[in-house]
Amino acid sequence: HNTDVILNWLSHTVVCDPMDMILYQTSQGTARDFSKRRVDRLHRNTPAVGERLMSGGDSDNVFDKHYRSGVMFTLSWPSINELSGRPVGRVALTDYDRMPQNVDGEGSPFSLARQRTKTYRSAGKTYVESSPGFVVSDSKWLRRTPHEAPPCEGILSLFNQGDRRRWYWKCPHCRHWFEPAFELMRWPDSEDVMECAEQAHLVCPHCLGAVTADHRYELNLKGRWVKDGQRLTFDDKLEGPAFRSDIASFWLKGPAAAFAKWSDLVSRYLLAEQEFARTGSQ
Repeated sequence: HNTDVILNWLSHTVVCDPMDMILYQTSQGTARDFSKRRVDRLHRNTPAVGERLMSGGDSDNVFDKHYRSGVMFTLSWPSINELSGRPVGRVALTDYDRMPQNVDGEGSPFSLARQRTKTYRSAGKTYVESSPGFVVSDSKWLRRTPHEAPPCEGILSLFNQGDRRRWYWKCPHCRHWFEPAFELMRWPDSEDVMECAEQAHLVCPHCLGAVTADHRYELNLKGRWVKDGQRLTFDDKLEGPAFRSDIASFWLKGPAAAFAKWSDLVSRYLLAEQEFARTGSQ
């Protein structure tokens, strides 16, 4: 899960590479929940991290954690007061598309959070994760590069600002590389949603060979991130000029996600189509 990246980053920061860190959740309530449900359990179940936590109410409260190395970890939420005025070397924003994209008229949460790391120069890092949640702003949009995301607010806007890496699999049948996207999902022509979901599979766009969910684990082990402008050759070499940016951006599609069952993806899609046909609701 994407939030596990944050816990791993916190663990590495506390144990190996001390630097102050702040995590912005969508609200004060979700920040409190993450502190109790995830961070406190990290301390209890990961001795290497928990034993470095300082004792006492001031050092270990809901929104602030102090460690013996001097690291201060803060849990916060997007308001102009919380996003301003505190230099922090490592900043993370989670569930970004559920945040207001203009904080009190001062700019996006990302641009404001990124300013917190400015004094740390190349050592400063800002991490943002989310599932896309905004409507495409231009219905006539045409993709100009293979990896360009549609124009909209939120995480896809940040993805386009970066080097636009996407996750590729090597087909087990023809050995060509392809991106495992929902558009390649196939299921029976049936009115039974569960039958369609249970028989869902991907097809390779090169050879049309069937790729089932049983293949996913092995394909992910050998998968590769590919920047916009590049392509993987048959002998696994990257070719082409990569899109350049000071932001590393990554887009993993649903079929490759470890916790996304293909049957669930298909059944929810078909049920949503049925609801749209009945009500016209997007």
